[in-house]
Amino acid sequence: MSKVLLIFTVPFFFGCVTVNLGDGSKATKAKGVEYTEPASPFTKESRETVDAAWKNAKNGNAISYLSDCKDPSDPPLDHIVQGVLAGMSEVKIESTESPMIQGREARHVVAAGKVDGVPTGTELIVFKRNTCIYILTYVGVQKFFPENRAAFTQFAAGFRAP
Repeated sequence: MSKVLLIFTVPFFFGCVTVNLGDGSKATKAKGVEYTEPASPFTKESRETVDAAWKNAKNGNAISYLSDCKDPSDPPLDHIVQGVLAGMSEVKIESTESPMIQGREARHVVAAGKVDGVPTGTELIVFKRNTCIYILTYVGVQKFFPENRAAFTQFAAGFRAP
């Protein structure tokens, strides 16, 4: 049985989340996802590690989403969240909720910690739908983190998994 290994990094103020299957397989991305791209000052960035990503060039804050479909290990939501946050040190969970998203239980977590010694804030929404795992992420340097949370909230509200 393969295990999902979630790695969270913030190379120079840009966050990304990657999913790697323990058996060396590459994640299968979801098809038919619908969303509205975050508005300016966010601009789209090409990242191999996520399905789509946008960065605010002024402060480095980033919004992204990742999908992984048909993972045979089918990890629980809390394990996925723990895996994403494992890339941070000195993690402090500021809030955790379990909202329903598209008829499925989800995890909505806001956390603070450090990545490579840099104080960082992150907001995650993790849910499963039709054999796929979805991870919506907002990340930024703690100093600038509050500036674009509304943009992430709007992005998440318009996100639709098939």
